[in-house]
Amino acid sequence: MIMVTHHVEEIAAGFTHVLMIRQGKVVAAGPIEDELSSRNLSLCFGLPLIVERRGERWTATGLPLS
Repeated sequence: MIMVTHHVEEIAAGFTHVLMIRQGKVVAAGPIEDELSSRNLSLCFGLPLIVERRGERWTATGLPLS
């Protein structure tokens, strides 16, 4: 199954891999635990983000711009 989303909170438990694309180029690909990181998601969206895993779910929070 392939799921396309811009919201990590929508990723259901059971998904094992992630593919992040920005402007047609792969930013990250591989096991979700390795690749769904603050660094990679920030690169993908061009914004400073913090990614956290809470149980089986993921969250992303924006950092305040200074």
